[in-house]
Amino acid sequence: MVPFGFLVATLLLAAASGRGIGSPFSTLAILPLMWLAIYESGYAVTLAATLAGVGLWLAGPDGGSSPAPDASVSAIVLALCGAGMGITLHDLVAGARRLAHALRDNQVALEDAAMILDSLPERVSRYRVEDHVITFCNAAWAEQYNLDAPTAVGRRLDEFLSEDEQQGLRFQLALLGPDNPLLVDPVARAADGNSSQWLQWVDRYVIGPDGPQVLSIGRDVTDRHEIGRLLAESEARFRDLADKSADVVWRFLLDPVPHFDYMSPSVESILGYPRSYFLEDFEHILAIVDDPGTAVIEGAIRGEDIGRFDFRFRHANGSIVVGETRTTVIPGGLQGVSRDVTELRQLQAELSALALRDPLTGLANRRLFEELFDAKLARSQRNGQPLGVAFLDLDGFKNVNDDFGHSAGDVVLCETARRLLTIVRSEDTVARLGGDEFAVVYEPNDVGSDSLVERIDRALASPVYITSSIVVTCPASIGVADTRVVGYNPTDLLGAADKAMYEAKRIGRAVEAVEKG
Repeated sequence: MVPFGFLVATLLLAAASGRGIGSPFSTLAILPLMWLAIYESGYAVTLAATLAGVGLWLAGPDGGSSPAPDASVSAIVLALCGAGMGITLHDLVAGARRLAHALRDNQVALEDAAMILDSLPERVSRYRVEDHVITFCNAAWAEQYNLDAPTAVGRRLDEFLSEDEQQGLRFQLALLGPDNPLLVDPVARAADGNSSQWLQWVDRYVIGPDGPQVLSIGRDVTDRHEIGRLLAESEARFRDLADKSADVVWRFLLDPVPHFDYMSPSVESILGYPRSYFLEDFEHILAIVDDPGTAVIEGAIRGEDIGRFDFRFRHANGSIVVGETRTTVIPGGLQGVSRDVTELRQLQAELSALALRDPLTGLANRRLFEELFDAKLARSQRNGQPLGVAFLDLDGFKNVNDDFGHSAGDVVLCETARRLLTIVRSEDTVARLGGDEFAVVYEPNDVGSDSLVERIDRALASPVYITSSIVVTCPASIGVADTRVVGYNPTDLLGAADKAMYEAKRIGRAVEAVEKG
């Protein structure tokens, strides 16, 4: 309201002078118009200029009823000029205000950005590509060199970098450009020659007011670098131990294709192939493993856990090597240890055989006989075929031991076993149950079993030559029973044959068979 009050006062003074537009006070009307042009809207300036012109015209000597032509023209000119000047000034001032607001906003934004960058732990700097002069750095970057940011700006970047960092700078600048504006240095660099602090830099190529510049951001990766160093040392120790191990230590990865990532040199002493043979092509291991092993490996590729497994490999010389393998699942694959257990497995097989075989004659012992007897009975019952068992006890065997010693008795037992194996079919079971007792399980309806018991009786009745001068005879008392009479219970069947054998011995007959009562 102040400009309008000033304008009204000006008009009153012009009217009081009686001269209207010709009054010297009329020029003062420009001042409130300029005020309005600067601080108010264009509409207010136009309205004020119009009022000023009309007011000065009315304030003329005749009160505006019959104004002089020059006074009327002057009033109109004043109104138009005042309105035009006001609008023009208003536009100029409004533009200046907008620019001032924009500059103030930009300044605030820059200050906020600088504050944010200064609060970051990352090292941020910007330098010209041409001469490496620093145009900006944040507080963290300056603090690492015991400087404040304004002191560092304007100096060459090379003054502050360690030899390792300068090498990284040259590497990055050789690759950065308009076509490759963003680049991550793949190597962590020692900060200012301080091996206890490591930085990784990311550089962006930008066009600044002074030409191409590089915005560089360094992140402290000391902890990650230390973890990597410790991991590398651990890996080196592992490789050293694995390389010196007699067992084969290996690591198998699935991506990008199934392959061995590591294999210890001991594989050559075990399989006859250098480790490079397997490292260069995974298919080479499949070519020397048997079918069950191949199936296990294919299952491992599908994600199945191997655990522990005995692989059978073909050695370079053609022999078979049994490798006991223990595995552990790792991200992206498996790792494990394979040990040559060929001799161990052979020894275990021999011990197992000894546990189920009579060590003197090589026949099945009682334990193996019972397992085979049960299996044959079950199959015979399913097929509806009869099964027979002959229980044998050597007559006069005790006298041989007493007269000629146990070595002579061993000869008799071995010869008895040999003769039995010669007579029976390969499908029949012959066992030494203990002492001088033997058992034969056979199929009485088979053509090959025709007169089997009689043939056994004749064979065992023949003399046995202990030496060229010592000849003994140990015929057998034989008891026979089969499932058609006794049934399929193994205990009952063997017990019936045993009872028949003792009956034959009692009555002096060679053979006694159990018959239906």
